[in-house]
Amino acid sequence: MSRYLEEAAALLRKSAQKNEESNAKYSTQLMEGRERIAQQFATLAAIDKGLLPADVIEDVLRTVAERRG
Repeated sequence: MSRYLEEAAALLRKSAQKNEESNAKYSTQLMEGRERIAQQFATLAAIDKGLLPADVIEDVLRTVAERRG
């Protein structure tokens, strides 16, 4: 993993910890934060494997469809 991805992962871990602390009493916000952070980790994993993250592919496909239509 590149230094940049490692730094991004470290920041996500800090965000995850803060989410756990800040939203411990609020299950909906806690789960939403967990899901958002999990998605960001999945994006880092895709980049690390040399793949385009799903959200980037969706944006590209949407742009192509708009330009064709």
